[in-house]
Amino acid sequence: MRKRSVGINVRVSVTEKRKMTLMAKRCGLSLSEYLRQRALGYEPGGHPPKEAFNVLDKLDEIAENCSAREGAAINAQTDRMRDLLIGGN
Repeated sequence: MRKRSVGINVRVSVTEKRKMTLMAKRCGLSLSEYLRQRALGYEPGGHPPKEAFNVLDKLDEIAENCSAREGAAINAQTDRMRDLLIGGN
């Protein structure tokens, strides 16, 4: 049985709808769920673009060509960046 049974109609411009749909997609949510979360005070998290992780992988490759000490420092920083991108601390 469906819990949500009451609808709310809101008029928006084409541009506003396009932007809301894009933001929902970035968060991996339907437009309805995105708007529901925002209206209830939640800030849905987005999914970082794949390219961000590709850049970090490239930095790891560069670290392999550095001295052990420098490479370890670079890897530590890229690990921290990955944690931030996926919502870690």
